Amino acid sequence: MAESGTHLDGIDDASLAREAAEGDQRAFAALVSRHKAAVLHLVSRFCDDPDGMEDLAQEVFVKAYLNLGALRNGAVFRGWLHRIAANTCIDWLRRRKAEAGLVDGLEEGLADERDMERLEAREARRRLESAMTTVLGQKDRTLVILLGLEGKSVEEVAAITGLSRVNVKVRAFRARRKLRAFLEKDYA
Repeated sequence: MAESGTHLDGIDDASLAREAAEGDQRAFAALVSRHKAAVLHLVSRFCDDPDGMEDLAQEVFVKAYLNLGALRNGAVFRGWLHRIAANTCIDWLRRRKAEAGLVDGLEEGLADERDMERLEAREARRRLESAMTTVLGQKDRTLVILLGLEGKSVEEVAAITGLSRVNVKVRAFRARRKLRAFLEKDYA
C-alpha cells in the first residue's frame, strides 16, 4: 500500500492499479493524473469539441475504475486503458451517428479571411473522417487512428486491439489504400 498521496508518483502503474482495485482512491487519482494527457490526446482524434473530449476522457476513466478488478496484470495498465479509450470513442461515434443520422450540422456563421486556413483544415479533417466512416469498418478505423494519427507503434496497436502484428500491418495497409482511392476519386 502506498504510504501517502505525495509519494505515489514513484510507484509503477501495476502497483497503483492493484491498490486502486483494492479501493485506494489516491492510487487511482495518481493513475488518472499520470495518463490523462495521453487519454485526452487519443480522444481528440475522435472528437474536436473540448467539452466533448473532457466528457469522453471522464467516461474512459469511469469505465477503467469500474473494471479495475478485471485487469489481471497491472503492468499492462497503459495498453488496457488505451483499449478502453478507443472502444469508448468508437461507442461515442456510434451514438453520435445514430443521433445525427448521416447528415452533419452546418457550420455556424461565416468565416472571414483569417479563419480560412482553419476552415480548410477543418474541412480536410471532416472529409477524412467522412471517408473513414464511409469506407472503413470499425476495426480498420481504429487501426488508422492509432497508427496514423496517434503515432502508436505496430506492437502497441497489436496489444491494444488484440490483433497480431502482421494482421495490424496488413489491415492498416489495406485500410489506407481504400481511403486513398476513395479520397482521390471523390475529392480530387
